[in-house]
Amino acid sequence: MKFLPLIAMCLFLTGCVGDRSDLELFVTTTKAQHVAHIPPLKEPPRFEHFAYQAELMRSPFVPPSRELTEEVVDTSKDCLQPDLKRRKGRLETYPLDNLKMRGTLSEADTTWALVETNDGSVYRMGTGEYLGLFNGRISKVTSQNVEVVELIPDGSGCWSERTSNLELSGE
Repeated sequence: MKFLPLIAMCLFLTGCVGDRSDLELFVTTTKAQHVAHIPPLKEPPRFEHFAYQAELMRSPFVPPSRELTEEVVDTSKDCLQPDLKRRKGRLETYPLDNLKMRGTLSEADTTWALVETNDGSVYRMGTGEYLGLFNGRISKVTSQNVEVVELIPDGSGCWSERTSNLELSGE
């Protein structure tokens, strides 16, 4: 009984041996008839050395110095200017399009907006607080939107006001 599977396997394998000449003939004729056309490779572009000519400029791999990143405002003009001595708010590092209004909180006659950043943090913001990159000050909070007045530089040293809204988003 132990040898019954072995004997059955040997009989099965002997049935697989046979004449394969028709199969070999088919393979050789198919290979002869169907020759693949492979286009020649393009010539690789010639290497040209680039000489770095900006040794006197700041390296792009080193962070800029503080003087280059600070806001430069000409306060000698008699026009609308942002308050540079004011301490920046926690949401003034985010552009307005990266902020979403998610709801409101109210207590007595005060209403706060719940503002979510693009990294998922939610902050309670009230009237008079700042957000956005352009000195945006919250002027009004309603149940449907937050009205923000931003100071936009006009290029001549003065600033102009622009009103933007953060609409309630329920995504």
